[in-house]
Amino acid sequence: MTAALDSSVRKVLDTPHRPGTVRLMTIGFLIYTLLILAGHLIGFPLGYAYLHTVCLDGCALTPGNMRALEQLGLSIPSYATLYTVIQVLYILVSVGIALLIVFKKPGQWVPLGMSAFLVGLSAYEGADYPALAAAYTVLYTPTQFLIGLGMGLLGMYALVTFPNGRFGSRWVLGFYLINCLVVVLSAFLTTPVFALINTVFTMLSFPLLVGILIYRSRRLLTAREQAATKWIIASLSLFILFLLLFFFLVPAFAPADAPALLIINIAGFFGCGINIAGFLMAVLYANAFDIDVFVRRTLVYALLTATLAAVYVGLILGLQFAFASFSPQAAQSPLILVGSTLVIFILFQPLRHGIQRNIDLRFYRSRYDAARTVEAFSANLRQEVNLDQLCEQLLAVVQETIQPTSLSLWICPLEQRKAEGATGEEYLLPREEQSVTDHSHSK
Repeated sequence: MTAALDSSVRKVLDTPHRPGTVRLMTIGFLIYTLLILAGHLIGFPLGYAYLHTVCLDGCALTPGNMRALEQLGLSIPSYATLYTVIQVLYILVSVGIALLIVFKKPGQWVPLGMSAFLVGLSAYEGADYPALAAAYTVLYTPTQFLIGLGMGLLGMYALVTFPNGRFGSRWVLGFYLINCLVVVLSAFLTTPVFALINTVFTMLSFPLLVGILIYRSRRLLTAREQAATKWIIASLSLFILFLLLFFFLVPAFAPADAPALLIINIAGFFGCGINIAGFLMAVLYANAFDIDVFVRRTLVYALLTATLAAVYVGLILGLQFAFASFSPQAAQSPLILVGSTLVIFILFQPLRHGIQRNIDLRFYRSRYDAARTVEAFSANLRQEVNLDQLCEQLLAVVQETIQPTSLSLWICPLEQRKAEGATGEEYLLPREEQSVTDHSHSK
């Protein structure tokens, strides 16, 4: 199933720039992604250490949070580890979806902007980038500008012009230019007054963006364009409700040692996940790629990852248990890790093909049978010399795979081809074929 937009939008989304421009855009996005990931790698140890800090203000945890952890039976290292694992998964999902969009639609500013927004969003939420800026104050401006480049400049352009890449109104363009100015200034100005202005503008930008998208959807977009835009509207609306609930209402009424306040520290990842899901569905409905292909590959690689992880852990634990019966030192041998990794490398392709075949049989049986039928016909085509049998087989294959209401095959006679100036080599029929062969089949 492919959700397609009208021809004008598809032309905008499907027509890339010149190869040189496409290459520069892709390389630029990859450099931006690598810089963001480098910040994550440098900031992870600092963020993990920051998650252990406890004080009344300016730390990861408060004394009330400590009491909440005791109620839940968790220690500070357990909380820090859980937070880091969730953040790593959040980063992988954000960057993975961004790379998928860019490489499926290279050379397009709107998909590129959506992808840059997702990559910047991976750094916007979490403890590593604030800890990095606190430990190295000289990096505050570069990191803020880097995040703003993806979310505030490229990302906001993609959002206010989605899906056709055109502003469509002067006041929409004015909002985007003001947003760009605030983003650039926020990277260089750190005064309390401007910090307050930036915070207020950021909080107001979400409902303003929803209003812009609704305005564009009703006044400037066609019905099919609205099918893609509604996913962004829905995700941003849910995100606003999420912010009001978890960051305003719950802190205002919950006691200081409530576990709910501790959950708020992690809730930001799931709130941003709402936007990630909405952006992904919007790009899918904007005809970036086939929805069935995306779902199918997601199922295949999710099951493959889970299976390989289970096999890897099982191999390590099993081998350690087996070698421990002979020698405790042998159970700690690095050869166990090397051997388990080699087994996973060998099993990757067979498991992938097996899982893909089973998923095709289970969920895409008609497509799987059609592919098998076409492969069998291609094999017979190399050996068949009888034209009548070949035509019958062709009609049977088309009927089985496409299942049309009616089906007919017409072969142009040699006399007509000569009258039209054909050489005879442009057709599949041999030169000695002089008659019209007409095969018809009706369902």
